[in-house]
Order: sequence, then C-alpha cells, then structure tokens
Amino acid sequence: MNKALTACLTFLVNKRYIGGKHFPEKILIKSRTKWLTKKEVREFDKEYKKIKPYLIRLKKRTRKGSSWHISINPKCLPEIEKLLELE
Repeated sequence: MNKALTACLTFLVNKRYIGGKHFPEKILIKSRTKWLTKKEVREFDKEYKKIKPYLIRLKKRTRKGSSWHISINPKCLPEIEKLLELE
C-alpha cells in the first residue's frame, strides 16, 4: 500500500473519524500527497479508488459552497486495521 494512503488511513483511525464524524477529503489528500512525485500521485489515485468501499463519502455544505467529506465505514473498521497492521 502507498505511504500516503497509509498516512491518510492512520489519520482517520487515530482521530476516530468513523461513521458520523467526518473530515474534508480535499484537505486530507492534499496534505498527505504534497511531497509525492507525479508518478506516485497516480499510484495513490489508483489505490485510493480501490479503497473507497471502506470509506463513507458525503457532500457537506460549508460556508463557501459544498465539499466532499470522508469517514471510515464502521462495518469495515476491522479490515482497515488489519491492512494497517500489515504495513
């Protein structure tokens, strides 16, 4: 698994963004991929698409319009913890 993807998942797990508690997707991805090369960002995007079933993605209204927010699917939490332990 990509280092940036592992960093995103560990952030969500450690801060307990599970179920109803969510975090802006754009901010999370931008903060974890800013040091990657273009090739690594493409790999991150491919792996991120594979892991989307483990995440809850919802459109949240903010002051400046609306943006996508994500949290971990509580039903898939044990599977995510196993993925992170393997790293």
